[in-house]
Amino acid sequence: MLLNPFERRLVSGGLRRQVLRRWDVSRWRSLGADFTEQTVLEIGCGCGHGVAAAYELMGAKEVHAFDPDPQMVTTARQTLTRHGLFSRRPSVQLWQGEATAIPGGGASYDAVMSFQVLHHVENWRAALEEVARVLKPGGSLFLAESLRGFVEHPLWGRWMEHPAEDRFDLPELEAELQRYGFSIQGRRGRGRWMTWLHAKKTN
Repeated sequence: MLLNPFERRLVSGGLRRQVLRRWDVSRWRSLGADFTEQTVLEIGCGCGHGVAAAYELMGAKEVHAFDPDPQMVTTARQTLTRHGLFSRRPSVQLWQGEATAIPGGGASYDAVMSFQVLHHVENWRAALEEVARVLKPGGSLFLAESLRGFVEHPLWGRWMEHPAEDRFDLPELEAELQRYGFSIQGRRGRGRWMTWLHAKKTN
Protein backbone atom coordinates (compact mmCIF):
# COMPACT_ATOMS: atom_id res chain seq x y z
CA MET A 1 0.00 0.00 0.00
CA LEU A 2 1.35 3.43 -1.00
CA LEU A 3 1.63 6.23 1.53
CA ASN A 4 -1.07 8.88 1.59
CA PRO A 5 -0.09 12.56 1.12
CA PHE A 6 0.19 13.16 4.88
CA GLU A 7 2.47 10.14 5.35
CA ARG A 8 4.56 11.10 2.34
CA ARG A 9 5.18 14.55 3.81
CA LEU A 10 5.95 12.98 7.19
CA VAL A 11 8.66 10.65 5.89
CA SER A 12 10.16 13.25 3.55
CA GLY A 13 10.94 15.91 6.14
CA GLY A 14 14.04 16.57 8.17
CA LEU A 15 12.39 15.29 11.34
CA ARG A 16 12.10 11.80 9.85
CA ARG A 17 15.79 11.87 8.95
CA GLN A 18 16.71 12.70 12.53
CA VAL A 19 14.40 10.04 13.99
CA LEU A 20 15.81 7.43 11.62
CA ARG A 21 19.43 8.23 12.42
CA ARG A 22 19.17 8.98 16.15
CA TRP A 23 16.39 6.59 17.14
CA ASP A 24 16.10 3.69 14.68
CA VAL A 25 19.76 3.27 13.75
CA SER A 26 20.93 3.72 17.34
CA ARG A 27 18.65 0.87 18.41
CA TRP A 28 19.83 -1.33 15.56
CA ARG A 29 23.45 -0.65 16.47
CA SER A 30 22.70 -1.71 20.05
CA LEU A 31 21.44 -4.96 18.48
CA GLY A 32 24.64 -5.48 16.49
CA ALA A 33 24.07 -3.61 13.23
CA ASP A 34 27.43 -3.23 11.47
CA PHE A 35 27.38 -3.30 7.67
CA THR A 36 31.13 -2.90 7.19
CA GLU A 37 32.09 -4.27 3.76
CA GLN A 38 28.59 -5.67 3.28
CA THR A 39 26.08 -5.50 0.44
CA VAL A 40 22.79 -4.28 1.90
CA LEU A 41 19.22 -4.14 0.61
CA GLU A 42 16.69 -1.62 1.89
CA ILE A 43 13.00 -2.41 1.50
CA GLY A 44 11.03 0.80 1.00
CA CYS A 45 13.70 3.45 0.46
CA GLY A 46 11.36 6.42 0.94
CA CYS A 47 13.30 9.60 0.27
CA GLY A 48 16.73 8.02 0.70
CA HIS A 49 17.57 8.64 4.37
CA GLY A 50 18.04 4.92 5.06
CA VAL A 51 20.46 4.49 2.17
CA ALA A 52 22.55 7.40 3.45
CA ALA A 53 22.52 6.03 6.99
CA ALA A 54 23.64 2.57 5.84
CA TYR A 55 26.75 4.11 4.28
CA GLU A 56 27.49 6.89 6.74
CA LEU A 57 26.56 5.30 10.07
CA MET A 58 26.84 1.54 9.51
CA GLY A 59 29.71 1.25 7.03
CA ALA A 60 27.98 -0.48 4.11
CA LYS A 61 30.07 -1.24 1.03
CA GLU A 62 27.11 -1.32 -1.35
CA VAL A 63 23.42 -0.45 -0.91
CA HIS A 64 20.50 -1.42 -3.15
CA ALA A 65 17.04 -0.04 -2.38
CA PHE A 66 13.56 0.09 -3.84
CA ASP A 67 10.14 1.55 -3.16
CA PRO A 68 6.72 0.76 -4.65
CA ASP A 69 6.04 4.49 -5.14
CA PRO A 70 7.86 5.96 -8.17
CA GLN A 71 7.56 9.42 -6.65
CA MET A 72 9.54 8.29 -3.61
CA VAL A 73 12.23 6.71 -5.79
CA THR A 74 12.58 10.01 -7.64
CA THR A 75 12.81 11.88 -4.33
CA ALA A 76 15.44 9.44 -3.07
CA ARG A 77 17.54 10.02 -6.19
CA GLN A 78 17.29 13.77 -5.66
CA THR A 79 18.18 13.51 -1.97
CA LEU A 80 21.20 11.29 -2.55
CA THR A 81 22.38 13.42 -5.46
CA ARG A 82 22.05 16.60 -3.40
CA HIS A 83 24.18 15.11 -0.65
CA GLY A 84 26.78 13.81 -3.11
CA LEU A 85 26.21 10.13 -2.34
CA PHE A 86 25.89 9.07 -5.97
CA SER A 87 29.26 10.62 -6.79
CA ARG A 88 30.95 9.26 -3.66
CA ARG A 89 29.17 5.90 -3.66
CA PRO A 90 28.63 4.68 -7.22
CA SER A 91 27.50 1.33 -5.76
CA VAL A 92 24.06 2.81 -4.93
CA GLN A 93 21.20 1.19 -6.88
CA LEU A 94 17.58 2.40 -6.72
CA TRP A 95 14.48 1.08 -8.44
CA GLN A 96 10.70 0.89 -8.21
CA GLY A 97 9.61 -2.47 -6.90
CA GLU A 98 7.58 -4.54 -4.46
CA ALA A 99 8.69 -6.32 -1.29
CA THR A 100 6.82 -9.44 -2.41
CA ALA A 101 8.79 -9.70 -5.67
CA ILE A 102 12.42 -8.72 -5.12
CA PRO A 103 14.42 -9.07 -8.34
CA GLY A 104 17.63 -11.07 -8.60
CA GLY A 105 18.82 -14.44 -7.47
CA GLY A 106 18.78 -15.95 -4.03
CA ALA A 107 21.41 -15.43 -1.35
CA SER A 108 22.42 -12.05 -2.81
CA TYR A 109 22.65 -9.81 0.27
CA ASP A 110 24.59 -9.78 3.53
CA ALA A 111 21.89 -7.73 5.25
CA VAL A 112 18.37 -6.41 4.67
CA MET A 113 16.93 -3.39 6.47
CA SER A 114 13.45 -1.92 6.64
CA PHE A 115 12.36 1.28 8.35
CA GLN A 116 8.61 1.19 9.11
CA VAL A 117 7.65 -0.53 5.86
CA LEU A 118 6.48 -4.09 6.56
CA HIS A 119 3.20 -3.03 8.21
CA HIS A 120 2.30 -1.22 4.95
CA VAL A 121 2.66 -4.45 2.92
CA GLU A 122 -0.63 -6.28 2.50
CA ASN A 123 0.99 -9.69 2.13
CA TRP A 124 3.74 -9.14 4.69
CA ARG A 125 4.28 -12.87 5.09
CA ALA A 126 5.24 -13.17 1.41
CA ALA A 127 7.58 -10.21 1.87
CA LEU A 128 9.38 -12.03 4.70
CA GLU A 129 9.67 -15.11 2.49
CA GLU A 130 11.32 -12.95 -0.20
CA VAL A 131 13.71 -11.46 2.33
CA ALA A 132 14.71 -14.96 3.42
CA ARG A 133 15.29 -15.90 -0.23
CA VAL A 134 17.61 -12.99 -1.05
CA LEU A 135 19.62 -13.08 2.21
CA LYS A 136 22.82 -15.09 2.35
CA PRO A 137 23.03 -17.82 5.01
CA GLY A 138 24.02 -16.08 8.21
CA GLY A 139 22.77 -12.75 6.87
CA SER A 140 20.91 -10.28 9.06
CA LEU A 141 17.50 -8.63 8.86
CA PHE A 142 17.00 -5.38 10.78
CA LEU A 143 13.44 -4.18 11.23
CA ALA A 144 12.03 -0.99 12.72
CA GLU A 145 8.31 -1.74 12.79
CA SER A 146 4.91 -0.57 13.95
CA LEU A 147 2.86 -3.34 15.55
CA ARG A 148 -0.87 -3.96 15.61
CA GLY A 149 -1.40 -1.76 18.66
CA PHE A 150 -0.16 1.26 16.71
CA VAL A 151 -1.63 0.36 13.32
CA GLU A 152 -5.12 -0.20 14.74
CA HIS A 153 -5.09 2.77 17.11
CA PRO A 154 -8.10 5.00 16.26
CA LEU A 155 -6.11 8.24 16.42
CA TRP A 156 -3.38 7.21 13.97
CA GLY A 157 -5.99 5.60 11.75
CA ARG A 158 -7.46 9.04 11.06
CA TRP A 159 -4.18 10.24 9.51
CA MET A 160 -2.46 7.14 8.18
CA GLU A 161 -3.54 4.39 5.85
CA HIS A 162 -2.63 0.77 6.51
CA PRO A 163 -3.99 -2.54 5.23
CA ALA A 164 -6.90 -3.51 7.45
CA GLU A 165 -6.48 -7.28 7.53
CA ASP A 166 -3.85 -9.60 9.00
CA ARG A 167 -1.71 -7.10 10.88
CA PHE A 168 0.87 -8.46 13.32
CA ASP A 169 1.88 -8.15 16.94
CA LEU A 170 5.40 -9.02 18.09
CA PRO A 171 4.80 -12.74 18.76
CA GLU A 172 3.18 -13.17 15.34
CA LEU A 173 6.01 -11.34 13.61
CA GLU A 174 8.66 -13.40 15.36
CA ALA A 175 6.80 -16.66 14.69
CA GLU A 176 6.66 -15.88 10.97
CA LEU A 177 10.35 -15.01 10.93
CA GLN A 178 11.17 -18.33 12.56
CA ARG A 179 8.98 -20.08 10.00
CA TYR A 180 11.23 -18.75 7.24
CA GLY A 181 14.43 -19.82 8.92
CA PHE A 182 15.33 -16.80 11.03
CA SER A 183 16.70 -16.80 14.55
CA ILE A 184 15.84 -13.77 16.67
CA GLN A 185 19.08 -12.17 17.86
CA GLY A 186 17.59 -9.35 19.88
CA ARG A 187 14.85 -6.76 20.11
CA ARG A 188 14.05 -3.39 21.57
CA GLY A 189 10.44 -2.35 21.93
CA ARG A 190 7.72 0.02 23.02
CA GLY A 191 5.08 -2.38 24.32
CA ARG A 192 2.32 -3.17 21.86
CA TRP A 193 3.21 -0.32 19.50
CA MET A 194 6.70 -0.66 18.09
CA THR A 195 9.71 -2.94 17.83
CA TRP A 196 13.30 -2.76 16.66
CA LEU A 197 14.45 -6.26 15.84
CA HIS A 198 17.50 -8.16 14.59
CA ALA A 199 16.95 -11.60 13.06
CA LYS A 200 19.62 -13.80 11.47
CA LYS A 201 19.03 -16.27 8.64
CA THR A 202 20.18 -19.63 9.95
CA ASN A 203 20.52 -21.57 6.67
